[in-house]
Amino acid sequence: MKRHIIFAAIVCAALMTLTSCDKVEEGKYTIFSGAAGTWFNSNENIPDTQRAFLEKYTGVRCKNCPEADEVIHAAMEKYGDRLNVASIHFNNSFGEPIKPTDPDLRTEKGNSWCDYFMGSSAALPSALLNRGRSGGSWDSFDPAAGFDDRVDAVIGNQASIGLLMNAGEEEGKPYAEVHIGFNRDITEALTLTILVIEDDIHTSQLRGREQLDDYQQNHVLRQIVTDEWGMDVVADGKTGTKRMVRVPVDLRSDCARGNCSLIAFVSYKESREIVNSVSCRLK
Repeated sequence: MKRHIIFAAIVCAALMTLTSCDKVEEGKYTIFSGAAGTWFNSNENIPDTQRAFLEKYTGVRCKNCPEADEVIHAAMEKYGDRLNVASIHFNNSFGEPIKPTDPDLRTEKGNSWCDYFMGSSAALPSALLNRGRSGGSWDSFDPAAGFDDRVDAVIGNQASIGLLMNAGEEEGKPYAEVHIGFNRDITEALTLTILVIEDDIHTSQLRGREQLDDYQQNHVLRQIVTDEWGMDVVADGKTGTKRMVRVPVDLRSDCARGNCSLIAFVSYKESREIVNSVSCRLK
């Protein structure tokens, strides 16, 4: 009997290196382990709310960006949790701190997004909504001009994937727990990306011809917890499938945890178009 148990364990371990190996863990989840991390069957009631994700490309030396901030703040008030926002500070001179004592809000992984979506000579502020395309190009736009019609078009659709996220703490370290529910069959490969967003960061900021010495920066991208292009979603993609993954958050030391939130979004791996997003406070 013991030989059979050992043999089964060896076979299971070998299969995990190729695809996945299912087993029942102590608790309520079934494990789906693989190179993409440890995924589980989810038993949660996952909302099917469709949300929009706005990524705004900005910088402390962008003279028109404060005007865009006002428009974005009004949109967030209007749409509530149907709109998630991340401000990515540009990796060129626009994002360079004005004063040496100011925090540098640029991030290495965020720089990859700047280069990929906007290029080195982008006009700021510029934004994407769910990383949509117009023809063969990214459908970038000036958020200061307003974008309610774009949000309405996104959230008016039925959600292909439902998302639920909770934040917790284990052994003094925070984590994000993300639940994904498939509302229709999806055959394309998917990725999950998790961000840390921080509010109430005070820096110098240009506004028109003025220099504001105590400007409040909000919804700032502080780190991308996963790879910048996400981690693979381990699921069969069939209607009714529900999966869950728990990802540790190694919060950078210069972040004020009480001002931080998490955003998670699922996107198509090949096109990088965002399917849905969700946010929660970092506890």
